[in-house]
Amino acid sequence: MRVLNVRRLGFALFAGAMLAVMAGCVHKIWVTEAREVPNAGRDALHVISTPLRAHLTDGSTVVYSKGATIGSGQILGIGMAYPLLDDVHATVRDRVPLDSVVGVETFEGKVLMAQSVTLSIAASALTGVATIGLLKAIFGSCPTVYSDTGSGAVLQAEGFSYAIAPLLENRDVDPLNVRVDADDKIRLELRNEALETHFINHIELLAVRHAKDDVVIPDQGGKLVMVGPAAALVAAHDRAGRDVRAELASADSQLFASAPATVSAAHAGDLDDWIDLEANDLPAGDSVAVVLRLRNSLLNTVLLYDGILGGRDAADWMTGGLQNIGTALDVARWYTRTMGMHATTDGAAFPTPTAKEHARLSDVGPIAFRDVAIVLPRAEHDAKRVRVRLRFVADDWRIDRAVIARRLTRPTPKTVRLTRVVVPNPARGGPAVADTAALGALADADDRYLQTQPGQRMTLEFAATRSTADSTTSYLIAWQGWYREWIRGSWLADPTRTTPWVPGDSAVSTALTHWRNKRDGLERAFYSSRIPVR
Repeated sequence: MRVLNVRRLGFALFAGAMLAVMAGCVHKIWVTEAREVPNAGRDALHVISTPLRAHLTDGSTVVYSKGATIGSGQILGIGMAYPLLDDVHATVRDRVPLDSVVGVETFEGKVLMAQSVTLSIAASALTGVATIGLLKAIFGSCPTVYSDTGSGAVLQAEGFSYAIAPLLENRDVDPLNVRVDADDKIRLELRNEALETHFINHIELLAVRHAKDDVVIPDQGGKLVMVGPAAALVAAHDRAGRDVRAELASADSQLFASAPATVSAAHAGDLDDWIDLEANDLPAGDSVAVVLRLRNSLLNTVLLYDGILGGRDAADWMTGGLQNIGTALDVARWYTRTMGMHATTDGAAFPTPTAKEHARLSDVGPIAFRDVAIVLPRAEHDAKRVRVRLRFVADDWRIDRAVIARRLTRPTPKTVRLTRVVVPNPARGGPAVADTAALGALADADDRYLQTQPGQRMTLEFAATRSTADSTTSYLIAWQGWYREWIRGSWLADPTRTTPWVPGDSAVSTALTHWRNKRDGLERAFYSSRIPVR
């Protein structure tokens, strides 16, 4: 869960989540002051002080500007109910059954500073597809992009996974497998397939022309690296002692996962699995690149859903907690120390006296595989043999490929700006239309955000450069933002915790136990429950 990669804190310290009730730009920002919330038992009434929007199965939205109370299978409080596609004609509702709630979304209730939020002209909550079936939708984890590679839309990447609050906004760089259309355009389809509200700050492409035998991918810090052929692995063993070279040799959907015995033995104080990789006969150089194709398991999702969002205090914790700079930094430090992939090279000096690793790869999300490199120092300049340990929480990763590149260089990319945003099916009907407001919001990393709702999609257009006979051009998407997870009605009706969530090894150990108990069923449900787009 890359939840806690805290960036742009100078700006984000003053940022809160955005309230937008109609299409266009809203030049207001609202923030909620943190306050302690008592934790009641599972069946007791629970007061939520944070303003809420409850999205219902009939497509309507009920706004509780002063918070609400959860109990007796209902949301209680004075709410204003807006029908689907109507942000004007509201009626008062004082109670809403939880079994009619698709999700509850927080927003903030005190003006703090000017900032711009743009809703696409496609915008409407669930865009008319809200049905009782969506109560079972559990798919989540940030925006996704697709491209047509000749046989229909193919998933390419997911962006800023687990950036679940404004202070956690971050930038991702993901390789793309795209083709240039006949009119010299690259077209990507941006989707919101989750029960989430997305706040997207910036999208651009990075282009690198190179020899066809080389591959361009991001490193652990999002900087580009060009890697050559892989060195043969002398050895690859996990903590259980298994030889895992066959699983790691190529991108063939034969995935590495932690051994069941390692997962069962993991506990607070000793949560980790690891893989040791060895390679020989490396060319001259002072560094080495471990080239990976991987994604996260759903362990992080369980940590988020059953842990952070699993109690009735989740709404207040997400706003009063994660919008507090001290809390966000504390959780960030814990998360950086515990989660992700931690890499070391045997015999190489650490960068500081207190460092325990040479590099760390943040979690990348459970939806799309990412090709990435971890660049590490060698034990000695021009050392021909290298031994690398990749350490991580047991069962946190699914690894399709892990090799050591024989050659790496740093290319200089060309930035390809977004030129057009097209909405194929506007929420209020009519033909496809160019969305200039969305284009303006995504053009630069600034204080303008594009807000999207579940079920929305739009086409992003970029000018492209065609490959030549002796070279090719690789494209990567660089995108930045954050998202707000909807707290499901079923979670409020039947919370998985009744005590405060506390970051630490115990929280991860509890998530591992839940994950072990429901892994197979959760995977089937998660990967088959994407919100349909229109």
